[in-house]
Amino acid sequence: MASPQLLQSLLTQLHALSEVNETLTVRLLELEERVALLDQKLVPGQQEIPEGDRVLLAAADLRIERISGMLEPTPIRPKAEVLPINETMYEDEPEQLFMDEAA
Repeated sequence: MASPQLLQSLLTQLHALSEVNETLTVRLLELEERVALLDQKLVPGQQEIPEGDRVLLAAADLRIERISGMLEPTPIRPKAEVLPINETMYEDEPEQLFMDEAA
């Protein structure tokens, strides 16, 4: 059983971690809003984006998608029902020898 000091320490760390998570989530949402505003301002063909900037934008988009995917809750799958083995299933099959017994 965990001691009260250990439990208090874990709760403090969990609280701090949740604050960091909240801050990062807010910043991510703000970044997505800024990117959306920039996308609206850019008219296709009006301004040419340098290739290096395109690569950075594509990498940032992939990173944002990956992080957003991590923020989505994953459903908990129920445990599969274990079916009992029917001992009579294998009565008709002849017994096979192991490799070392066959030699």
